[in-house]
Amino acid sequence: MQIDWGQVKKQTLWNYDDLVKKLLGVLSYDFVISYYNHTMEQAKSYAEKVRQGYMGNQSDTSYIENMIVNLYGLALIPVESYSALVHQVETKDKCEGFLQQTGFGFDELIETLNYLLRWVLPFRIPVRELLEVEHESQLQLLQVLKRHKLGSNLDILERLRGKGDRFVFSEETGIPETSLLDLVHRADISRLAYVRGKTVRHLCGGGYDSLSKIASADLKSMEADMEDYYLSIGKSLADFKAVIPLTWMIGGARILPGIVEE
Repeated sequence: MQIDWGQVKKQTLWNYDDLVKKLLGVLSYDFVISYYNHTMEQAKSYAEKVRQGYMGNQSDTSYIENMIVNLYGLALIPVESYSALVHQVETKDKCEGFLQQTGFGFDELIETLNYLLRWVLPFRIPVRELLEVEHESQLQLLQVLKRHKLGSNLDILERLRGKGDRFVFSEETGIPETSLLDLVHRADISRLAYVRGKTVRHLCGGGYDSLSKIASADLKSMEADMEDYYLSIGKSLADFKAVIPLTWMIGGARILPGIVEE
């Protein structure tokens, strides 16, 4: 079997080792395993949710249809879960062995790994991106978080998504529970596919400061609210919509598993 490792970066933006490292990093969180580590049967159903939520039942469904075929093939091998798949191909040698043993295609494997990172699993970003660090209070919060080794959005969700956990952390650090909940909501929003810190901050600025508010939003009302917000900072909604459509965010918010305890 001929494997062109150079194609991986062209297809995913990362070389193979970095792609797998990112996936393993995300899958090291307990909450990710609890809420996201689908079996291949569950994965096929979730792929349909991705199509309906993020892609809005658009006419071209070939991407998801191809992915469902890949997941069906993995189920037949059988591969137990996302985590099991990634661990079975965590090195180039193991990847080659997996492909030779199963007959699964290399291109199909890379497509599937990229799909997991882009569309299914939450993407890890620095916690700094979620904060308004130009404000002294937010900068001080960042410093406290770093001391407690909470350096990413996924660290925040792992440690502080529970109400009791926030209470304990507040008692230890003096940070108000309301501030911690706001931060958790920001980290929660960042679970949306392709949504990073800048987009989260803008959504919060427009009044959509929790995943539940986005999920329950009416598109026209949200457009009006975000238009008012953007005008207030000297920009336009068109600038925002060009990056990630609001319909995408509303639909995506409706399919994500709820993980935050209020």
